[in-house]
Amino acid sequence: MALAQEIERKIEDFRELGIPKYIPRKVKLQSVENMVSTIIGARRAGKSFRAMQAADEMAAHGIISSVEQVCMMDFDNPAMSNMKAQELNLIQQIFLKLNPEFDLKTPLVFILDEIHKIHGWEEYVIDLSGNPNWKVIVTGSSSKLLRDDLATELRGKAISSTVYPLDFSEFLEFKNFGYRPGSTKGQAEIRRLFEEYLKWGGYPAVANAEEYTKEALLREYFDTMILRDIIQRYNMSKPQQCIHLYNYLLSNIGKAHTLQSAFRYLKGGGFSTSRDAVREYFRWAEDSWLLFMVPIYSNSLKEQQRNYKKIYCVDWGLANRNSFVWDGSYSSALENMVFLHLYRNWNRVHYYLTRKKRKEVDFVVADRDGKPVMAVQVCMDISNQETLNRELESIVTTAKYFGIKENLIITHNQEKEFYSQGVSVKATPAWKWMLATTRIQ
Repeated sequence: MALAQEIERKIEDFRELGIPKYIPRKVKLQSVENMVSTIIGARRAGKSFRAMQAADEMAAHGIISSVEQVCMMDFDNPAMSNMKAQELNLIQQIFLKLNPEFDLKTPLVFILDEIHKIHGWEEYVIDLSGNPNWKVIVTGSSSKLLRDDLATELRGKAISSTVYPLDFSEFLEFKNFGYRPGSTKGQAEIRRLFEEYLKWGGYPAVANAEEYTKEALLREYFDTMILRDIIQRYNMSKPQQCIHLYNYLLSNIGKAHTLQSAFRYLKGGGFSTSRDAVREYFRWAEDSWLLFMVPIYSNSLKEQQRNYKKIYCVDWGLANRNSFVWDGSYSSALENMVFLHLYRNWNRVHYYLTRKKRKEVDFVVADRDGKPVMAVQVCMDISNQETLNRELESIVTTAKYFGIKENLIITHNQEKEFYSQGVSVKATPAWKWMLATTRIQ
């Protein structure tokens, strides 16, 4: 009885409040008739708002008459997350009871936020989407919704879209940027806003928060992500050593890591752990969209496994504000920013080591066929000739070996073109490059 009352309360609250005011996101919602649409990504990246945006778009296009035909359920709270799979049918039963004018032929939209917290939820969602007049949208902060769960339990009946924190073009919209980008005033304002983006990252709520609350928000996001998406989800027995490792990894964004180095770090800190436990900590961080582990570019899986991986965070502001050591500079933040932009817009992102000298290229981007098509170095400042020579040597060697035509050095605010050994390399400011290469995902 209490559960039915809670479901009814949520339905009535949504009807009374409606869809909250939002700034549209550019990520394209993948939608196929008679298939579940899943929206996945990190906590607080904007998944729920993107789902409601989709419902709003359906109303605007006449697919549904109004938002009263939307049933929104949030499972990220104790009352709902403790539901049993067999109780999920109460949702549409109560929704139809409260709306007697609706029936099985009425176009309806069901938004099920974080429903993956309910064990056995998949059969319910499949059954719900079996009605050709009903659209089902599932959101979740577990990458299992992209990989394991969809590949096995939903059996080809779902299609996924991924929501990340704001890209720079979206950040400008959130900041109500109203100038012509090509004008002198517009360029000056873009640069000013880029500094803010570099400093605080791309979480939607952080973008327009008061300055004094931004750091507190980023710390709260990290704590909540660790608690709900890792400690509680996996019933972790030794949370302190796991949290300690994540803080350490956030202090090493863009740097090399191996399972062995992480194991030695925890052992050196006095923690009793195992390599298998550390392997799980890495897997959980990736599954929860906290960290990305970037492998070397190679057609050999053994070589990828033999070499180190580089670490990046879902948001560089989150990383800086929750790391053990941060010197106040933004060089690693810039590299993390470039990684996320590449990861959003291209298929495969790796780092690379030149064959003879083993010099690192920050990123090599491969096309759908696995062929390297772009080499990218990230450098805050290339005014020092020694620094510039080091960046050029690696990228030119790599470009020659693979025949790569698009070779970039992404800088803080410098722009120049170089030509070496038959290879063209363009240095460009990060903000200009991101605005020029943003795609609708």
